[in-house]
Amino acid sequence: MTKRWRSVEHRAGLLIPSSNSQIEPEYYAVMPPSVSVHFARVALTEVSDAGFARQDADVVAQSRMLATANVDVILFCITAASFFRGLDYDSELKRRIEAACGTSALTAAQTVIDALRVLDVRRIALATPFVPEGTGRARRFLEANGFDIVAADGLGYTDNFSIALIDLEIVRDLVRRVNTDAAEAIVIPGGNMPCLSIVEEMEAELGKPIVTTNEAGIWALLRHLGAVDPVNGAGRLLREHLTI
Repeated sequence: MTKRWRSVEHRAGLLIPSSNSQIEPEYYAVMPPSVSVHFARVALTEVSDAGFARQDADVVAQSRMLATANVDVILFCITAASFFRGLDYDSELKRRIEAACGTSALTAAQTVIDALRVLDVRRIALATPFVPEGTGRARRFLEANGFDIVAADGLGYTDNFSIALIDLEIVRDLVRRVNTDAAEAIVIPGGNMPCLSIVEEMEAELGKPIVTTNEAGIWALLRHLGAVDPVNGAGRLLREHLTI
């Protein structure tokens, strides 16, 4: 039997935490055949100030490795790093990657902000895998970017690998718990928490958009690359808001 190889038009490079085991399967499940995804890892095992200080030291070297695969764009896939490292972190990180590689760069936290603006929502419920300190950092980051956080809760994790093992029913319960009538959308940060596969069903149940780290990253990459055909089965953002 002859195997049909897909025709790749674009290559996207992703910087992910060394302990992450969810980003790759979620991207592979959703990305269209015209876009191939290539991964490099930065050292990160703990969602904490110390953990993010260590991962930051790997960013330039790993970006340069990705650039040798002739990727069209590099996405830094760690929203929590921006929550912990401050409001100027995304712009400075983007500058560092682009200066080191000569390749366009995106950051996960900024893709979430952009997605919420495209969805035209301001009142947000926040569902995280983090301890209260991490959830508080996420809350303050979103508020500083102009959003009202009407509810927030987290699952109490700092060990990043353990986040990938969270049962989907626990994620569903968390989303239901933070949902209120006042919330126009629900944000689920943390690319290692399994959730993209339930976005469609939870949106149908709650009647409002849900934005996850990986969903926003995929959306931003596809728009950046000009691959704007609707993607079905992974939420309203990818189904209705890819056209530029």
